[in-house]
Amino acid sequence: MEYEHQLSNLIYDYLLNRFRFGYYQYGDNLPTVEVFCSQFNVSVHPIWAALRRLRTDGYIDMKNGRITKVIYKQTEQDCREVVIDYFSRRWRAYLDIYQTTEWFYVPFMIEGFSRMNEKDLSYITQLAERADADDMILFYSFAMQKVRNPLLMNLFWETSLFLGYPFAKSGFRPYDYDAGLGRQQLRSLVHLIKEGSWDDVRDTLIQHQRSVKDGLIVNMEPQIRRIPVHEQIPFIWRVYNSHPQVCYDLASHLLHEMYMGEYRKKEFLPSYNKMAKRFGASVSTVRRTVSMLNRIGAAESINGKGTRILSTGECCSPDFTSPVIRRNLSFLVQSLELLMYTCEKVSYHFFQHLLPEEREELINRFEENRSCGRGRLSIHTYLYYISRYSRIQAVRQIYGTVYGQFLWGYPLRISSGAESDMVQRGVDFTASMIRHMKENEVEQCVEAVKMYIQEEQPYGINYLKQHGIAEEELRSSSPIRLMILDE
Repeated sequence: MEYEHQLSNLIYDYLLNRFRFGYYQYGDNLPTVEVFCSQFNVSVHPIWAALRRLRTDGYIDMKNGRITKVIYKQTEQDCREVVIDYFSRRWRAYLDIYQTTEWFYVPFMIEGFSRMNEKDLSYITQLAERADADDMILFYSFAMQKVRNPLLMNLFWETSLFLGYPFAKSGFRPYDYDAGLGRQQLRSLVHLIKEGSWDDVRDTLIQHQRSVKDGLIVNMEPQIRRIPVHEQIPFIWRVYNSHPQVCYDLASHLLHEMYMGEYRKKEFLPSYNKMAKRFGASVSTVRRTVSMLNRIGAAESINGKGTRILSTGECCSPDFTSPVIRRNLSFLVQSLELLMYTCEKVSYHFFQHLLPEEREELINRFEENRSCGRGRLSIHTYLYYISRYSRIQAVRQIYGTVYGQFLWGYPLRISSGAESDMVQRGVDFTASMIRHMKENEVEQCVEAVKMYIQEEQPYGINYLKQHGIAEEELRSSSPIRLMILDE
């Protein structure tokens, strides 16, 4: 119920912005519920909840359970004010979002284009010929969909919403989208894709990203209002998990504390009542959270004693029969793929801009991992420090979320069943990072990260396959998606 409520709120906000940006105007017929279900990849319940709320708020007219038309009216000036306010409150985050999307999406788009067959190429050719604002989004999302990484598509959804892409179709257009120019750009791109000229495809994609950003700056910067920093809206990546969010957040928090060594001198977690008081949660929520930690293999509940924290070498294999555990381990594999395609650019920028005291702190953490025999956790260290010290807010947010997904694999990395070759690779990676960071060898640090992740990703897939999580489950559909058509 809580999950469907979250989805209905998201869908409500999405449609509300389409009304207020002038995408849907007075008298327009909305798509059917079935179309919305297909677009969002959800059941009818959150769709109906969002639509009923829109009817109550005076945006749509519904009769006999059927959507009829938009009844919301606004002047062109009203629409203009909405758009200016929307961008003003997000302006501080826009520039680094664009830099981040260049690092994150271009590699995946190229990979997606390279996997296309004749039918796929025919489809993107049709999109290129139409080339309206929605077709532009569909063109790029279809390419990334070929990679079959639901976490990536979730991120694409979030950044697209934040940047206002799905809202700007008619009326006052902040991006000043020119369908003729868009058609020309997509035609050129399709030609390069068919030729297999991947370097040119990359250059064209980057050029297009930058031209969109430059156009937005030209159109909007003179009109942006000065908004106090505390009222600015930062980019936040929301991963829509189907299990209770409070329980998930609490489990992630405790896993983080275990990783950081908060309980190193303690054998047991605090009592349910103490944790409930500390985290402001109910005792039943804490109990479910501890049960989740037991199933992931990080803790062990003992009757009459409490919940014992399992240390390095003691952690057990996860309960692979649990749907929640299977889902989170699938997200872990998808996170590894995100890192594999993005870590080079992100890492280079991160290491290049580290302050001396930040570098020293990170080296100390790597050395602690080495001395405690926790070399396989050094990839967690890398992610955690990027989420703290990257100079780009969107990178901190995205890699922080990836770090949260990695925490669910924490017990696997320090369990007694961990494969010796991967343990040794973790040791070697840790030593390499210490050596190169002490010499401030940025390129060597980047290469070490890249090589380790390239080795880790297939290992993670094979490990989960051996425990009954098939490829299709690892690539299972994201709980919600943005305008992605069925292939």
